Parts: sequence; C-alpha cells; structure tokens
Amino acid sequence: MLLVYNNGLSGCSENRSLQSIELLEAWLKLPQRRFGRVEQVDQHCIEADCSGLLNLLIKALGKKAPFQLLRPKAVHYYALLQEIGSPQVAAIRAGHFLAWRKDVVPKSGDTGHVLIAASKARQRASGVFVLDVLDSTKACGGLARREVELHADQNGRLIGVRLHLSDRKVKRVPIFHACLERSRHCFGCALPKAMCMCGKVEPQLSTPSIVILRHPSERGRTLSTVSLIKQRYPGVLVKDGELFSKPRDMSLALLFPGAEPLNIEVDKKGLEGQTRVLVLIDATWPKARKILHLNTWLAELPKVSLEPRAISDYLIRKVPDEDSLSTVESFAMVARDLELSELFRSFVEQQITVMGEDIYRKNYRNHLNFRP
Repeated sequence: MLLVYNNGLSGCSENRSLQSIELLEAWLKLPQRRFGRVEQVDQHCIEADCSGLLNLLIKALGKKAPFQLLRPKAVHYYALLQEIGSPQVAAIRAGHFLAWRKDVVPKSGDTGHVLIAASKARQRASGVFVLDVLDSTKACGGLARREVELHADQNGRLIGVRLHLSDRKVKRVPIFHACLERSRHCFGCALPKAMCMCGKVEPQLSTPSIVILRHPSERGRTLSTVSLIKQRYPGVLVKDGELFSKPRDMSLALLFPGAEPLNIEVDKKGLEGQTRVLVLIDATWPKARKILHLNTWLAELPKVSLEPRAISDYLIRKVPDEDSLSTVESFAMVARDLELSELFRSFVEQQITVMGEDIYRKNYRNHLNFRP
C-alpha cells in the first residue's frame, strides 16, 4: 500500500515541489528504511534504491512515469531531464530532482543516480557547491537526508558530483535537473504538452548500438527528433556539446555521407551483434562540420553511410539533397525500426497541423522535400 501524504497543495509548480519534499519527509519518519531493488512503502517501512524512490514518489503523486516505463531506472530519468531540465547549478530549487547516467549501462546494477534536492545549492569554493538532498543509497541504508557536493564549470553548468562526502574522487558527468511539475512539457514523453505523444509508442529496453553527439542548439528545440528516439529507446546515449571526449570501451564507426555503404542485416536486429557502435551527429550541416573539425578523433574513425530509398520525411526542415536524412530517420533505418519511422511521420504531420497547412505551404513550398 502506498503511503500518500496529502496537504492539499495545488496550483503552482513551487507548491508541487514542496508537496514532494513533505511526502519524502513523511517517509523519513517511518520506523524502518531499507535499501533494495524492490520498491515498496507502507505504514511501517520504505524500501527502494534511488530510482525506486522516484518511482514511488511519482505513483503517490499520480504523475506519469518517464517514457511510460513500468519501472524507470536512473538512466531513464536522466534521458527525460536531458530534454526538459536545466544543467545550471544556480537554478536548483527544493523539490527538483537531479540525475546522471553511466555511458555504458550494465545489464544489471546501477545505471547512474537520481535524487531530490531539499535546498538551493550553497557555494563552498570556486566551482564547488553543497546541496541538501533526499535519496536512497546502499551506503546510507536506504532513504536519508544528507549532503552531496556538486561541481560546475565557469558558466555554472553542472559537470561533476561527489555523491558521498567521504568519497575521494569526483565523478565527472553531465547532470540535469527539473521540477516534478513542469507547465510546458509532458513528463511522460519529454515533448511540449501540445505535442504529447504518450500512448503512441511502445518503449524498447534493448537499445541499438548507436551513440548520438548532439549540438547544444538542437537540445530543447520543439522540432528536435532526438526526443522521439528517446521515447522508443529511453536508454540511448546522447551527448550534448561541441567538444567530445572519445567514449571509452567502445569500437566506433561514424555515419558520414558519401562513405562506404553500411551493410545492415535484413532482420530486425540491425546493428545487434556487430562489434562497432555507430556514431550519429545531430546538428545542422554547418554545425556538424564544425563538430568534425573540433573533434579530430571523429575523423580517424571508420566511416559508413546510408542509402535511403526515398527523400526525407522531415517536411518542416530543409534538406540539402535527396540522400540526406534526419537523425531519427537514420536511427530508424539502422535499427530497422518501422514503428519509429511511423512515429516520426505522425510527429511531423501533427506539427504541420498545429502550424496550419497554409503556413506550411507558404514557408516550405520551395524545399526539396515539400509535399502538398
């Protein structure tokens, strides 16, 4: 049985954040608190790991689970926050939840970490902050209120964490955070509520061997298609930036126009079972060229290309030629995922409906892939 603490708060997102904190504080007063992979809470005990604690909180507050998953893990909360959240340490408020992930997700065990902020971050030194949090860890024996140390770059962007103050090393990872309630985005699919696609796609826990390098200008775009990929594959690794360190423990190949055609298996497995991880760059062509120039290790990778059977269905973006595909179309083609392709077409049609066919005709009639 879920123990729900209801103080009648409603309305603004700040009150909703406080409701989350008060519910967690009520659980802190239970006679027993345990760390475990089985998430459960009653009048006497709460047992959960870090993601299980968030799952219990979401259920108690009647909210959607990220990407409609039955038991989201830390990697899935990170995938959501990466789309709708903020990386700025100064923007953290009580009730926000924070998450980071491992690049290589193990088949079992930790995929990253997710926790709830219980205060604003307090600066301790240059680029170093202390934050009161509520989370569930094995070291603390389950749910506890404690402090973590956050690290930020010169622009205030979160770049690392010391999860336990007794730890020697700082974990260098990008971190995102957001309030449990958000007025513009749907918590279940990470899209603007006007474009919500919850219930229209079945998420897959097995992710194709693909890494997406995304230019910062693409993150947060309403017309971005990476969020669609995440709805289908919530565990996909997406890295934001212009400068990237080479992912470790991966044999990589770069998707690059004009290179050797990629030999995709005829079955549904796509890259499954092959040794190389495919790298996709999500950016406009000029910005993609800049990423290639700044990251010399990308130029050293083996290169492969796709041979599309038709012109791109991205009717609300200009394509440079008939062989150019969007990130989501490339991903779907490599993964041989027809459902993702159909999801993309539905997404584009919905956006054209929202903008109006007259506006679409006026703004896009000269594009190579215009379709009346």
